[in-house]
Amino acid sequence: MSLRERVINNLNARRDKLLHGEINSIPSPLTRFRDDFVGVEQGKYYLITSVTKGGKSQFGSFMFIYNTLLYAYNHPEQLTVKIFYYPLEETPDNIMERFMSYLLYSMSEGKIRISPKDLRSTDNDHPLSEEVLNLLECDDYTDILNFFESHIIFSSSTNATGVWKECKRYAEENGTVHTKTVKVTDVDEFTGEKTIKEVEGFDYYEPNDPKEYRIIFYDHIGLTSTERGMDLRQSINKLSEYFVILRNRYGFSPVVIQQQAFFENMDAFKMDKLKPSITNLADSKAVSRDVNICLSLFSPYKYELRDYLGYDITKFRDNIRFLEVLINRDGQSNGIIGLFFDGCCNVFCELPPASDKAGIESWYTHLNSIRHKTGISLMMIAVRIKQFIKKI
Repeated sequence: MSLRERVINNLNARRDKLLHGEINSIPSPLTRFRDDFVGVEQGKYYLITSVTKGGKSQFGSFMFIYNTLLYAYNHPEQLTVKIFYYPLEETPDNIMERFMSYLLYSMSEGKIRISPKDLRSTDNDHPLSEEVLNLLECDDYTDILNFFESHIIFSSSTNATGVWKECKRYAEENGTVHTKTVKVTDVDEFTGEKTIKEVEGFDYYEPNDPKEYRIIFYDHIGLTSTERGMDLRQSINKLSEYFVILRNRYGFSPVVIQQQAFFENMDAFKMDKLKPSITNLADSKAVSRDVNICLSLFSPYKYELRDYLGYDITKFRDNIRFLEVLINRDGQSNGIIGLFFDGCCNVFCELPPASDKAGIESWYTHLNSIRHKTGISLMMIAVRIKQFIKKI
């Protein structure tokens, strides 16, 4: 089959999928922002960046892990998913706890709000209530938690070669690599004599399950172990080079978390250069040249800004982030939207436009309600869980 025929066949197949109620991407839960960021696609390379403690890992988890897995759980006829998780600064236990917090919140429609810290009974005076544990052991929860665990592969690899070998091995064990004969020129290092020989080279890859989304979640790239003979920048560039091959050949969707360089100074304030940017990526800027989409998160509260794009930061404080598309190779860049952020349970929600005064006021009310329950949250949770269990 020629390249032209393969591309045309693929375009027809993707069109037919939509006509038959199937999908070509996992829809983003941020519905107003879908023209800027449609959702998770097969064979795309994503980068998420922000300053330290800016919410990049939380947003990456929310969008590329929670939303993806829950969509796959609820629509098994449309897709399967396998996530290769490289937690360079967390443990699998921590990751599961954070997902539990998110799941309790989302499945109760916001009625149960409990942090991973409280799940671990960190406060000696407030042990985790038995009602929470009982709820997590209900069938509705255990089914999803088991699905979460069975579709994530946690890896301890921290260097480019280790990641490459693991992902390549999985692809080849779960699909077929088609080859073609190519001519290469071989030069003798002593005589300089050139000879042309034919070898079998990569042509294209055919997965056993075309509906499988293979996501690599790498958090974060600055903690990459160096390869032999390379410094950190070179090792990151090598890792990104492998991610490009895994995307182009095998249809993987790498998701990389990368910090912004530390730049806190007066010049940045004066020049209004506080937002994350491509030029301020830490450790290596070359990654930005490889990705399809780069998303950034900005927290105005971190810089003590009183308002930003029409939103009152003195009221939202640390519960607001601005999501921006810095790079979009296949569409429009620079789209931006305000998001409500609740770090307690890793939740992001679209905020109404700043001009929607009534809509914004409802979020102020919500913020007041969660902020004023801090001291009695665990007691209230026990009551809410009892009410929730009765309903299910």
